[in-house]
Amino acid sequence: MTTLTRTAAPAIRRAPLLPALGQLILAELRRMLRNPMFAIGTVGFPIMFFGLFGLSAVKETTDGGVNVGQIILVSFGTYSLLSLAMFSFGSAVATERTGGWLRLLRASPMPTALYFAGKVIAALCFSTLALSALYAFAHFAGGVTLPLGLALTLLVKLLAGMVSLIAVGLSIGFLANPQAAQILANIVSVIIAFASGLFVPLDQLPGFIQKVAPYLPSYHLAQVGWNTVAGHTAGEVTHWLWLGGYTLVFAALAIWGLRRDEARGQ
Repeated sequence: MTTLTRTAAPAIRRAPLLPALGQLILAELRRMLRNPMFAIGTVGFPIMFFGLFGLSAVKETTDGGVNVGQIILVSFGTYSLLSLAMFSFGSAVATERTGGWLRLLRASPMPTALYFAGKVIAALCFSTLALSALYAFAHFAGGVTLPLGLALTLLVKLLAGMVSLIAVGLSIGFLANPQAAQILANIVSVIIAFASGLFVPLDQLPGFIQKVAPYLPSYHLAQVGWNTVAGHTAGEVTHWLWLGGYTLVFAALAIWGLRRDEARGQ
């Protein structure tokens, strides 16, 4: 009589996630740095705008005694984050999903969440570089200074609030084709930047824009930054609630778009 013995199935070996995440982050940073137009739009343009529109007013102060140069620094810093979120997560994601890159990732053992984590972390790293370059220009060209503690607090808050802008960019990337996503990224980054008071003070804009501004994520992110440099953080919770709501809503839209692509086999 032959006795059958059950052999244990070989254990499935999984690649460590942290090294894979590190490689994804490096690949994403290389993609950003190797694209001159992307670097110019997210780093060069805010610095250029500060030089054109901000240097002449950096020595002025508001009625509340806040240095105008610091306020302008926050405004163009917010614009830099908005541009990066729209183009890195709007048009870039649309190109990657229609080009089959996401389909290839789903067929690989790598979790899809790791792909998004790599893009988000890379975007935050690049945003730190962009904000540092903008501050360096404002400091050396215009004499704008921030105490170290305030500068670090402002940096952390702006990067945290940028997550809501990333969610908006992701929803564009998963709901539009590359051509439409490119157009939407341009429209959204420019129009809501103006409507949020990033280029022109909100009280100098038409009345209907002033009514729309409180419903825009970039407005609330800029408010967080402006209130931080002014030392008025008592009402900051309201702005964070708005930013959190935008993150949830647009992240849900992005996930719905991802599931739709998976159902279609894209």
